[in-house]
Amino acid sequence: MAAVKMSTNATFPENPDWMSKLPADKHETPLNQLAIPGCHDSGSYEFDKNGGVGPDADQIVKDLEKFFGPFIKDILYRWAKTQNMNFVQQLTAGMRYFDLRVSTRQGTEDLYFLHSLYADKVEPCLHEMDIFLDAHPKEVIILDFNHLYAMTDAIHKQLVSMILAIFGHKVCPLLDMSSLTLDTLWSNKLQVIVIYHHQTALENYQIWPGSVIRSPWANTTDANNLVQYLENVYDSGHNEDIFLSYQGVLTADTTYVISHVAESLKTALADKASPAVVKWLSNKVPGPNKLNICIIDFADQYNFMSTVLALNK
Repeated sequence: MAAVKMSTNATFPENPDWMSKLPADKHETPLNQLAIPGCHDSGSYEFDKNGGVGPDADQIVKDLEKFFGPFIKDILYRWAKTQNMNFVQQLTAGMRYFDLRVSTRQGTEDLYFLHSLYADKVEPCLHEMDIFLDAHPKEVIILDFNHLYAMTDAIHKQLVSMILAIFGHKVCPLLDMSSLTLDTLWSNKLQVIVIYHHQTALENYQIWPGSVIRSPWANTTDANNLVQYLENVYDSGHNEDIFLSYQGVLTADTTYVISHVAESLKTALADKASPAVVKWLSNKVPGPNKLNICIIDFADQYNFMSTVLALNK
């Protein structure tokens, strides 16, 4: 099955070395006290329209796909796509947190990223990330494998082994969060934090369990409700021993999609949510019990990158 193709004509932000350029005091700041930009559903920038519907799709979508095939996939494509940038473009733009959803796929032993439809193969994308890190030795990424579908215990172990083989000595072992600073990582040539939401994580000291990150989810289609939800999360703070991801996204269920069938996730949701979220972020501060990881859909737009990075000054 061929890799999905996407246009590279668009102009995206470029902040490939922002961590290395942070003020000196930030070098000794734990990563969970920095403002770290990321993408929601990081692998959902392009899809294989000729493939089947993924195991994460609602049952009604799977049923409709059997009868309406390509028509349903065109709709799914518009509502599954959450990003414009591929992984290399995301890294170059400055994304350092990656929200990753992975699945097996019938007819192949390869693992794929997905969001209702199958996206790129996992392995070549991880290799591309590794090449970027070789070229930017002071940049650190967080890979959060948080939705894992149709995978046996053996396949989980296979994926973890693949991750460790690709990134090798760059993988940061499980540390106390207070020790997880850029200075510590740089001095040990560590660049990759792997969070894995499955019991397999407990079997390897180089893999961080899902319990090290909190990702509150508003689960709403209303931008005002989303911003109020984020404000409540910000006011309540977070455990200093974990990461906190602020999900600045609106979420549609199947009923909502059907009632907005001519639109897309971007036009119906992201274009409402992201400007409001970016405005909300602009006067917040990172630090203990404050802002940390920030993610939105279509993160190349809305002045998201410049707003988040400016918080670390």
